[in-house]
Amino acid sequence: MIPKKKLVAITIWLILNVIIFWFVGLVSSGYSLEGYLPGQSDRVEWYAPVVHTTPGDEPMGILYMVDRHGTIYYYIVWQDEYFSNSLIDKLYRFLRGLVYGGATEDIEVVRVNPNNGTFYFQTYRHTAIHGKLFPNGSCVLADENSIIQNCSVNGTHLRMYVVTWNHMLSLNPEAGTKGTFLPMRRMSPDDYVSLGMFRRTQKTIGGVTVSALGVAVAATLLLNGVLYWAWRRGYLTEENRRKARKGTKSAVRDTWDSLIRELKR
Repeated sequence: MIPKKKLVAITIWLILNVIIFWFVGLVSSGYSLEGYLPGQSDRVEWYAPVVHTTPGDEPMGILYMVDRHGTIYYYIVWQDEYFSNSLIDKLYRFLRGLVYGGATEDIEVVRVNPNNGTFYFQTYRHTAIHGKLFPNGSCVLADENSIIQNCSVNGTHLRMYVVTWNHMLSLNPEAGTKGTFLPMRRMSPDDYVSLGMFRRTQKTIGGVTVSALGVAVAATLLLNGVLYWAWRRGYLTEENRRKARKGTKSAVRDTWDSLIRELKR
């Protein structure tokens, strides 16, 4: 049977490891445990994308979240997406329901960093597009090193054109599309859960999550390294703990006595 003191020590060690791991992970990422972005920004309205889509296939609206660095994530939400072949369409929607936990809404993300004008979205075949906004309304695409004129309104609102049946986006004008006004609001925790956003945003926040967990693992290993060093040097023995307690009590008593002497003067 494990001695009571040893069991208490192991319990404290485990609790300390869990606290350090999750605290460091969450602080370094800025995300909650579920991946919900907690930030706020007064520039959300300034950078909202202008969506051009086929008449009759308009999105329901835009939800947004902001990370702790001020980067804004705009989620353009359609009620669903439909493939031209009815049989494939039914199968596709069924599989999407399984993947996203029953949610069948189609959501496309546009990410904008107002601090440096950079942006991200996905186009044909889910290819990631990274670029930068300029005040004159033009954009430069990082991967292609090409400039697109008149890609934004006032140098902030990206002009997004729907170019595929499943609502992939492009900065190049698409025939048959039309700009539409979309209501916008902050994504609530209820929206986040009902839309299955944790599964949808794994690729978007994956890099931050992996990085944060790496920092958390490093901090936890450092903690255990310090504890092991202290144990090997004998600082954690019962005798040394008694000396430490005695020394602390003595220091407190001396400080108190000095304070009393000063007050009596």
